[in-house]
Amino acid sequence: MQYDAFGQPLGAAVPGWAGATAPYHLTLSGRSCRVEPFSRAQHGNSLRAALALDHDGRDWAYLMPRPQSDADWEAWFAMMESSSDPLFFAIVDIASGDAIGSCSYLRIDAANGVIEIGWLRFSPRLQRTVAATEAMYLLMKQAFDWGYRRYEWKCNNLNAPSMRAAARLGFTYEGTFRQARVNWGLSRDTAWFSLLDSEWPANRAVLEAWLDAANFDASGQQIHSLDQCRQQQAAATLPEGIRAATLADLPQLAALFDAYRRFYGKHGDAHTSYDFMRQRLIHADSHVLVYQQQGQLQGFTQLLPQLSSVLAAPVWLLNDLYVAEAARQRGVGQALLQAAAALARQHGVQRLDLVTAVDNHTAQALYAGQGWQRDERFYRYQLTLG
Repeated sequence: MQYDAFGQPLGAAVPGWAGATAPYHLTLSGRSCRVEPFSRAQHGNSLRAALALDHDGRDWAYLMPRPQSDADWEAWFAMMESSSDPLFFAIVDIASGDAIGSCSYLRIDAANGVIEIGWLRFSPRLQRTVAATEAMYLLMKQAFDWGYRRYEWKCNNLNAPSMRAAARLGFTYEGTFRQARVNWGLSRDTAWFSLLDSEWPANRAVLEAWLDAANFDASGQQIHSLDQCRQQQAAATLPEGIRAATLADLPQLAALFDAYRRFYGKHGDAHTSYDFMRQRLIHADSHVLVYQQQGQLQGFTQLLPQLSSVLAAPVWLLNDLYVAEAARQRGVGQALLQAAAALARQHGVQRLDLVTAVDNHTAQALYAGQGWQRDERFYRYQLTLG
């Protein structure tokens, strides 16, 4: 976190940020579908035929009025073909070669690394299929490969299917902008969702596990749902009893943190400990994992994201590890270390670092037992600033 001369927090640094790549038309290929630059000549007829399978028109309720005439369809397709923001793509079924849906990147802000997925037109042939999920995965992956930091999904707050789809795909609901627009004379509240670059590695692993051919039986039916894949990954990466801390944990977490500070010679200061951990959870500038049994927090670890210039990659500092005295010698510290490593791998972190007191032989034995190696090449220096 950066602070001004008055101690006011200004924001977390984004070292080396030079913006994302402006999106451009390209073809993204998956197992069940391709995402191709939209072309009236190539995709218009099959896309219109696929969308016409929605006989009663209910799927058009929240996007735009349904085209009624040849001229309406031609005007819509012409707009899609010529537009650069939104930048439109056709979703093509590999088996038939037909365009069965369309989508776009929009509200493109490469300078700030923000891009939105939208204008989703999923025909009945695409809805609730593997291709529908795969197309969204391919577009997400490409956006993060271009360097975007924030991937957005917005929809009418009354559009329940779209909101369910966003949650299913791993987006986080951020809130609703009330009376954000007037659509066709009707007031629209807009629900906002996002997926961040730091969240993408874990979400990518879940989507890839679901899309894997091994997750489908001979008839093409899924073996595990996307939610089940997400639960399995969480269970596989975090040992039993360990989870991310929340604001609801503050009373117990602050007490553990205060005990940790006392262990390193600080005077007990419940207020400072509470406020410090509260700020970490509110600003999400660190990752805090807790070990809980029978409603009681028995230990925690805190990881601080950093960057390594030599590795040209993210590294995390395991800054704090503490186990309540009554819970020691029960594997809590070991479980927290394993969870920290698993979480770091999910985020694409190249290395974990930590510092411990030279006379803390118990902790040193724990670290060595978990595969940590003591650095014999570099000295650690400190400069106290007030």
